[in-house]
Amino acid sequence: MSENGLLNWHVEQDTDVVVLHVAGEIDLASEEDFAEALAHALELPTPVVLVNLSKVTFLGSAALHVLLQANEEARRRKQALRVAHGGSLAQRVLTVAGLDQVLDVFDSEQSALSWLPHPADGSHDRRVRDAHHR
Repeated sequence: MSENGLLNWHVEQDTDVVVLHVAGEIDLASEEDFAEALAHALELPTPVVLVNLSKVTFLGSAALHVLLQANEEARRRKQALRVAHGGSLAQRVLTVAGLDQVLDVFDSEQSALSWLPHPADGSHDRRVRDAHHR
């Protein structure tokens, strides 16, 4: 957990998923803290890492770069990185930047967690995901 004045985050973990809850502003001043939070979440041994941005009040280009790097790291680790925007400002930024076409972006934490890959093989049922993906 971290509080640096601009950005607050905490991690929840269970067997199949790690949820990184982020609140505040993600810009150049908090980029490093956001990157550390994502690195911490990715280090936990789960098939899915969900970044919940529903309480983010500013999402700058630095944050987008960090998300793209985290997505690549998740792929190397054979994890699925998902982003939930909760209808927040993050939704518009992700859409305008085209990251909703690159990342697995969902309307809510609930929809992002509506399916989980089978833990034994880490496979992802794309058909089911696409039914819930937005």
